[in-house]
Amino acid sequence: MAIEHLVEDLLLLSRLIRPLRRADMTPEQYWFLCHLRRTGPLSLGELAHALGITTSSATIASKRLEKSELLTRERQSDDERVVLVSLTDQGQTLIDEWKRQKREAIAQLLGVLNQDEQQALQSLIERLLEAAETQGFGEGRKHDSHH
Repeated sequence: MAIEHLVEDLLLLSRLIRPLRRADMTPEQYWFLCHLRRTGPLSLGELAHALGITTSSATIASKRLEKSELLTRERQSDDERVVLVSLTDQGQTLIDEWKRQKREAIAQLLGVLNQDEQQALQSLIERLLEAAETQGFGEGRKHDSHH
């Protein structure tokens, strides 16, 4: 099996199980919400750094998401330059729903495999995750594939 074919199939599979997002939301805004869901409230600067985007891009994204009532922006009283962003209940619910949809899609796909095939796949995935950790994957990559 050519590794290029396997890579393409894995990329296709990841696209197929990606949750449906609203047409008016950019991938950057999606990652913005997912990161906030994972970490809790952050300053715009911290969030921009974590996602590998500029502070101005983070500001634009946060304003759009605030208008959609998915997050709140709050200037800090001790330093007006710092804007703290946090998910609203509606934003948390949306991210949780996307995760639920993704888990259901993956479970449905795994259902076509028998028990032995599922165990073999689990073993292979664990080896890949260990290799990814050893090789430093994720440390320099801004968009966590678990979400």
